[in-house]
Amino acid sequence: MKEAVIAVVYPDVDTFDEHVEAVLEMLPDTRCFPGCIEAHAGINRARFEIAVFHLWESNAHLERYLTWRAERGDLDARSATMRREQDFRTFSVP
Repeated sequence: MKEAVIAVVYPDVDTFDEHVEAVLEMLPDTRCFPGCIEAHAGINRARFEIAVFHLWESNAHLERYLTWRAERGDLDARSATMRREQDFRTFSVP
């Protein structure tokens, strides 16, 4: 079963542009990661929010991707300058 991810990131206002740049730079690697069907980002400058949307072939593919990102330190690097914890949700797609 496919797995969909919706994550909303809440960067500090003064680091918002850096977060946008980092997320956009990460997308090509995400799209090329085994099992990724698609990956997109949405930017809301009025609310200083970044939404990330992924669709994966399976939950196992998503888990391998998240482990890879965590091992690289990509997730910790961004969380240091967040005004609140990100919302991270997954959904099984029949």
